[in-house]
Amino acid sequence: MAEVKESVRKSGIDVLGSVPWGTHACLFYKTKQDLISMLVPYFKAGLENNEFCMWVTSETLSVMEAEKAMNKAVPNFDEYLKKGQIEIRAYTDWYLKEGTFDQERVLRGWMDKLNQALTDGYAGMRVTGNSTGVDERIWRNVVDYENQVNEKIDKYRMIAICTYNLNKCGSAEIIDVVNTHQLAIIGERKERRLVKNAERKRAEQRAREYQAQLKSLASELTLTEEREKHRIATELHALISQSLVISKIKLEALLHSVHPGDPAKVLEEVCNSLGKAIMDTRSLTSDLSYPILHELGFETAVAEWLNEQVEQKHGIETEFEDDEQPKPLDDDIRVLLFRSVQELLVNVIRHAYAHKVNLSIGRVGSQICVIVKDDGVGFSPSEAAEDAAKKGEFGLLSVRERLEQLGGHLEIESDFGQGCKVTMTAPLKQ
Repeated sequence: MAEVKESVRKSGIDVLGSVPWGTHACLFYKTKQDLISMLVPYFKAGLENNEFCMWVTSETLSVMEAEKAMNKAVPNFDEYLKKGQIEIRAYTDWYLKEGTFDQERVLRGWMDKLNQALTDGYAGMRVTGNSTGVDERIWRNVVDYENQVNEKIDKYRMIAICTYNLNKCGSAEIIDVVNTHQLAIIGERKERRLVKNAERKRAEQRAREYQAQLKSLASELTLTEEREKHRIATELHALISQSLVISKIKLEALLHSVHPGDPAKVLEEVCNSLGKAIMDTRSLTSDLSYPILHELGFETAVAEWLNEQVEQKHGIETEFEDDEQPKPLDDDIRVLLFRSVQELLVNVIRHAYAHKVNLSIGRVGSQICVIVKDDGVGFSPSEAAEDAAKKGEFGLLSVRERLEQLGGHLEIESDFGQGCKVTMTAPLKQ
């Protein structure tokens, strides 16, 4: 609860209420008195709550007038001013240097002020600025600047209210301003109202960020699973499989040394059982982590799996091509590509009713390119994606997501009766 209370600050503005750090609002005003009636209580609340305050005045209100208004409303205002808890500066001094608006300079200026405020022991910083009346030629720079502030401010202990003179804003400028702020305060005195429609953009941005994080986590989970499979497979081979082989050899030697009869029969049955256990262990090891992939590389592993599992086991004609160029791969990408190829070929076996599969591997610039092509019945990629989503089956979609997370790409070309061609690309090891 202490953290929640600390992160929410009294704005001093009735229509705005209490707001969290990272709030970026815009205020539209018509008269000097409008501006004073909103900003004086805003900064009064900041001073009383141990915040560093910075008021960048507008052409409507001078520095001297702002100081006079604060003096009238805040007891001992001169002390706040003297110790440097509040600065009041002209907009021409802060935003414009030699008549030029440099958004990077202004943004760095705010960050420097915030860092100094935190170093000096203040809870955070609240500011106001005004860009109304800037030359039309630099208005787009101002809009870009507001966009940057809006995207980044929620990471900082800062509250910002940007003021705009309605008498000097056209409809296009008003739309620009509202769209680049989380909140908009519009109207005069008792008729003021708060517009929150801009908050939707912020929520959408956060949703996209969360989605990207989930994709990253899903990809990392897949790769972690593959690493664990490889570890288990290695231990199966090193510990269990080798022990079984040695036991079988010794039993066979013993079998040849005994006379025919019941003991020999029992030993033979044990040897057969051990032989089956060895085959099952090897099969399990291969399923968990294809040994050749780690020992001889991606191309060799794909060629062997294609021949053994597709042609020999299921009778589908196969053709394999490799351009023989060096294609170094990071471990994660090598494993992911191999599992993706396996998944594609299993789909061909189960669903394509194909007679032939072509698989080619080549180097294209700084990427590896894998193409799997079959002469099967084909399908509509869009319809297949919809059906898979309804059933909660992600298949090729998950392959695409995993590849894109690692900087790769997957493309599907197919239609009914036209077979299917899947192209996968991934970055080579630098």
